[in-house]
Formats: sequence, structure tokens, C-alpha cells
Amino acid sequence: TNRWSREPLDRRHYVEFNTQWAMPFGRGKRFLAGAPGAVDRVLGGWTLQTISYLATGTYFSPSFSGSDPSNTNTVGGLPDRVADGNLGGGTRTKDLWFDPAAFRTPPPGRYGNSGGNVLVAQGLNVHHFSLAKKFRITERFSATYTAAVSNMFNHPHFNNPLTNISTPGTGRFTSVVADYNPEKQTSRHIMMKLRIEF
Repeated sequence: TNRWSREPLDRRHYVEFNTQWAMPFGRGKRFLAGAPGAVDRVLGGWTLQTISYLATGTYFSPSFSGSDPSNTNTVGGLPDRVADGNLGGGTRTKDLWFDPAAFRTPPPGRYGNSGGNVLVAQGLNVHHFSLAKKFRITERFSATYTAAVSNMFNHPHFNNPLTNISTPGTGRFTSVVADYNPEKQTSRHIMMKLRIEF
């Protein structure tokens, strides 16, 4: 059967913040304007950059397995929905993200009545920081040093929880988001690099 449902990768709200701040230290700046050359090379000319992603969760569907109530050789599928299923923000945990009791295996003779993608997954709350400074080595050569931290606060982001109401552990997270996502919300990573320009 065909069903209308939310797009599973859509998000109701999505906000991205980007900032860049030339720190006011060193020669020609507000602070340490008269600093000796050695001090200026260490403390002057730094730039702070941040990128933050805040968003509500994507959508996913409940499921059941082990029976064919519609008698169409389709084992499993969408269950019956007897309550909302989405828990309030204060009651969600990594061990119980949605209420499995809100769904039941359909009785013989029909498909389940739950819509697809009626459950809301975990949202985004990830912040990246970097510090960069360009050094003049000679007239021809310069270097840029960058120190970057992704997911600065190491906020855990999980893949969708177990959705099958016919098996134990329904509603529990079992894996974290992979590193290839564009928002880079996997565990905290620290990177340093030095680029030589000539």
C-alpha cells in the first residue's frame, strides 16, 4: 500500500551559526600594540572561528516482525498506533527514546494503522572551534598554524534507536553517528595543521 509520511531525513528546525573573530592582541591591535616582536609572534594575529549546528531530529518509523497479519506474504511492517509514542524531552533517555507501549502488532486481517516516520529522532547540538595564526617567515615564505576541535563539548549523537516492538530493547540507542556526516557530530576530535605558503 502507499502511505503519506514525513521525509525521514527532513528536520522541522535547523539553525547554523558561523562566527569569526580577529582577536585584538598584538601590533596594531587594541591590546599589546607595542609588544616586542617575540611576544607579537606568539600572542598576536590569532583568529577564532566557530561553527554551531542546532536542529530538531529527523523522523523514523516503528516496526514489528515475526507475523503476517495482512495475509499478503509481508512479514512485519508498520504496527498499530494506540498513542503518540514520542516521549517528552525531559523523559527521553538513551535507553528509552520513545514509548514502545504506544504500538501493537496488528490483528489478523489487515495492515497496521501507524503512519510512517511518526517518531522524532535525536536532534543536533554540536559546536566546532578553531584558532588560526599566520606567520611571516621570509618575504617569500609564510606559514599558517591551525588548531581545531570538532564537537567541542563531546555531546553524544546517536543513530535511530531500535524500532522493532517484537524484540527486546525497543527504544534504546545502540550506535553513534558516523564521522562522515557533514555536521561532524561524532565524538570530539582535535586536529592541528601547519601550512607553508610560498
